[in-house]
Amino acid sequence: MSGEVLFRGFSALMFSAVMAAVVFMRDKNERFPEDGARRYVSYISGALLPGVVAALGAAALLKFGTRAAAQMMLDFCFGVFLHICGYYLLLMPALPVLRRHFSARSCAMLWMIPNYLYVTQMDCMVLSQPRWVIEAPSALVWGLLYVWLAGFVAVLSWKIGSHLVFRARILRHAVPVSEQTALCVWRQEVEAARLGRAKLQLVYSPDVRTPLSVGLFRRSVRVVLPKRRYAPEELALIFRHELIHIGREDAWSKFFLVFCTAMCWWNPFMWAAAKRSAEDLELSCDETVLLDAGGEEKRRYAELLLKTAGDERGFTTCLSACARTLRYRLKNVMQPAEKRSGALVVGLAFFLLCMSCGYTALAYGEETGAERIYRSQGPEGHALSSVRWEGGPYDVLLVCTDEDGLHRYLSCLRMEHVAGNYSFDQEGRCLQMIFDTPDGVQVITLSGRYIELAWLYEKYEKETYYLPDGTDWGALRECIAECPALSVRVTGEDDGYGEEFSASLWEASLVGESGARVLYEMPGGATPSGLLGYPAAAMTLCFSAAPEGEYEVEVVPLNGGKSRMAVLEGQAQTLQIREAPARYIVRGRFRDGNGALYRAEFRFEIGDL
Repeated sequence: MSGEVLFRGFSALMFSAVMAAVVFMRDKNERFPEDGARRYVSYISGALLPGVVAALGAAALLKFGTRAAAQMMLDFCFGVFLHICGYYLLLMPALPVLRRHFSARSCAMLWMIPNYLYVTQMDCMVLSQPRWVIEAPSALVWGLLYVWLAGFVAVLSWKIGSHLVFRARILRHAVPVSEQTALCVWRQEVEAARLGRAKLQLVYSPDVRTPLSVGLFRRSVRVVLPKRRYAPEELALIFRHELIHIGREDAWSKFFLVFCTAMCWWNPFMWAAAKRSAEDLELSCDETVLLDAGGEEKRRYAELLLKTAGDERGFTTCLSACARTLRYRLKNVMQPAEKRSGALVVGLAFFLLCMSCGYTALAYGEETGAERIYRSQGPEGHALSSVRWEGGPYDVLLVCTDEDGLHRYLSCLRMEHVAGNYSFDQEGRCLQMIFDTPDGVQVITLSGRYIELAWLYEKYEKETYYLPDGTDWGALRECIAECPALSVRVTGEDDGYGEEFSASLWEASLVGESGARVLYEMPGGATPSGLLGYPAAAMTLCFSAAPEGEYEVEVVPLNGGKSRMAVLEGQAQTLQIREAPARYIVRGRFRDGNGALYRAEFRFEIGDL
């Protein structure tokens, strides 16, 4: 398991623990409210995720324009809302079991936890790369995007419009409640709910058949009663029911589910989920209304449910909205079972939701390397200055044996944009190439399935693309060779201390059937590597490629004197140091893991000056 996944798990665990603690503390506060604190508080504001999406869309549109903003919103929304669809698909069949064992408040909370999925886009929660990539032609993606956008706007407009029409209809002939008995009960329940300075209005309307509350914003909320007579005890239960909905902001919860339905309008399960969630919001409210209630109060509340007919639309909350769930609600009112809090279930669900998000990505917008790497200008002027293994041993020297072939390979790469937020921190060996271009420095990093392009021009730019065909390491080996490397470990005179360094490769050639092909030559004025100013007694030679038979070591004293030759064979050979300081020249033939045979010469200096 990578460190990135562990960090993601730790962050998700912290978020989940906070969420479970919030559920537990707010349940406790509804039973035993603290002095001065609001009694009914929303677990999660239904405006969170819609607000984040709207803010990101507006910011992207203002800064980048229509096309770029559409791509950014597709990147953000694809994984999040695909995951929401899957989550609700699993939650719906599990609800009957959850309702039997856990409180209705926790079951209602389970519908709302995807509201926090925007945290998976934070840096502490991103994955390095997706596990599954769905490839689609760019024309198809943009075509479906426009169809989806039309459906989203149509569904959301329809839902908001129907809510506004319903609100206008029921408030058209509404009049403030002036009956003193009803107002006295209302003030008592508002005071018990501790909703702060909320200026809620209580009205009668001839156009409703059940008590309900309508309005998303606190200042515009109306609690509406039908034109009929209620006993004071019945009014207390009605007002308590609606004030719980208002305090918990259940209207916003319904708006969130409507927003998710509009985002996933093509999925029939989302429409079913919106209906099921409304049921759990009402069950949760019933449960809270009857906290510590006696048998007579439960009976009176059950009669209220039987006498009121549903008339709910938009984001309204009402006492009895759905005849289909009436039997279940009555059973829970009259024969409530002992249930667990469910705070840990909510925390666990959010943890699993976070940890499973982001593993599926969409790849689209196919381009070639000629278009993205060379920006349709051709490889002229792109001079390779360095090639190495990123994250690999730095003493392994890579050289380009066919720069034209390398440019051809890069130009023909198929590259696709990946929708989603990923760090693309490459795992394992990655090939990094640095090019000097007329505009500045360009860095290309190739891994198995991804290519990272970075430009060090006037400002730093970085892009990562998916490679549908993967990286052809065989084709790259035709253009890039890995020269043998030599590391030297020097032991001091007391044999208790040693140091290690990489010897300079002076020249290397690839030995093939057609003869030796020179791969690398050190510039004539270069200085060999080494370790001077150190009283050395012995050294051990270790090669990155296996020596082919014997190899020779020439020792040239730096203070003058006769050179001597030593012939060695095999890896990790130890050579006693007799001359100091001296230059050592190692010549031999070496065969790498792919069977290629090299002739190489290394030079380094050792001794005490």
